Amino acid sequence: MDLAVRKGLLDSEQLHESQQNISAKVDELGQRYLKDNVKWIANALTSNNFTNCKQRLVDVIERCRSIGLKISEVDEASYIASLKEEYERVVRAALAREEQARIKAQIREEQQREREMQRTLKEAQREQEMAQMLLQKALAEAHGQYSQEVEELKAKLAEAEAKAQRTLSQAQLTKAGHVYVISNVGSFGEGIFKIGMTRRLEPYDRIRELGDASVPFPFDVHMMISCDDAPSLENAIHRKLHKLRINKINPRKEFFRTSIEAICDIVKAHHGDVEFIADAEALEFNQSLGMSNDDQEYLDDVFRIDDEELEDSYVGDEA
Repeated sequence: MDLAVRKGLLDSEQLHESQQNISAKVDELGQRYLKDNVKWIANALTSNNFTNCKQRLVDVIERCRSIGLKISEVDEASYIASLKEEYERVVRAALAREEQARIKAQIREEQQREREMQRTLKEAQREQEMAQMLLQKALAEAHGQYSQEVEELKAKLAEAEAKAQRTLSQAQLTKAGHVYVISNVGSFGEGIFKIGMTRRLEPYDRIRELGDASVPFPFDVHMMISCDDAPSLENAIHRKLHKLRINKINPRKEFFRTSIEAICDIVKAHHGDVEFIADAEALEFNQSLGMSNDDQEYLDDVFRIDDEELEDSYVGDEA
């Protein structure tokens, strides 16, 4: 009996030692698992996924606790604080890249604006020269007597001179441009507006670019505001509507869930009265909703014929 008792004690001690070794291994593996996941989650951070990464970190901590790994609230707060620091670094880097991209895009836009300005100025000069030539010819033929044709030519000459002057004045304003408010009911639904700016001399060219093949329907323009400091007006509207952004992760996106009246009130406060279109026409979207199958098949056939003719023309050019 004494031998059995002593053997039982030895077995108990060995079992306790084995359990301690297992616990130590579990702690070691748990710590390694936690460390690896913390590193992996930090490396997976982008400027748009902080919420998901934070939730992953919390889930990993809970799994480690479920297997017996002791992680205090202080340690958990420390892990989350480190994740926030890494996220801030990632955001700063992303913003720096976006700023570089913005600068490059601005340079391209300014170069395009310069080309448009030069083209518009040349057209205005040609119109001015033509009006001047026609006016001189009309005056020579009139023999000192003014006629309605002479007056009309004088008006055209004055208009051409004013157009050239406007082009030069706009080119000298580096911050001049247009702030636009547009919507796309067929693509994003009611009450969603994109608010941006462009320095193009022809601002509607920018709207047509936005409504290219990346969205199923073209944008409708609610406001096109010409101002001397377009960036400031755009920034003021964005700040007022900040909490109404559709994409709350990336503030660079310019889509807001609001009403055209609310936007109009902000514009009035910072720019003054402005004309706006309350209801979007959404022409192609509404026509698509009410289109019959016969009409759709007819349009498909028309486009197919146009594509075939274009392809035949291309083949003929190659030949």
